[in-house]
Amino acid sequence: MQIRYTSKAKKAIDQASKMSKSLHHHYIGTEHILIGLLKEGTGVAAQVLNDNGVELDKVMQLIEELIAPDAQVLTAEAKEYSPRALQVLEGAAREAARFHAEEIGTEHILMALLKENDCVAIRLLNTLNINIQKIYIDLLAAMGEDAAGKDEAVPGRSQ
Repeated sequence: MQIRYTSKAKKAIDQASKMSKSLHHHYIGTEHILIGLLKEGTGVAAQVLNDNGVELDKVMQLIEELIAPDAQVLTAEAKEYSPRALQVLEGAAREAARFHAEEIGTEHILMALLKENDCVAIRLLNTLNINIQKIYIDLLAAMGEDAAGKDEAVPGRSQ
């Protein structure tokens, strides 16, 4: 089965690549994927992030303060995704399959991102005092899923 992205997910990934270049980073990391989801602006991920107070300008400001341009980051592929960013994109495909979606949407990318608890994007959200569990539950609700039955999968929640 061929993995396809929705037009909004493609736009978010394209935005991630553009942001990486504009910040003079020679890789695409989870922080760029987060920015891409926000900049896409109309997908489920952007809506849930915005509803939870994740603001593009605040994320950008933190990245500019904390991540040096031209940082030497080990990349895994010719497209220069960081290993963690590749894990997020692979995870998005698994999330789409888990929810029986024919295409990977922004919601699947965000869900996979939220499950990567030790990545730059999640550290940025934590620095901004964003509640990761609430984003996850809101994301499930936006997808029409019942969060109560999915407690075991909520990132950051202690067992």
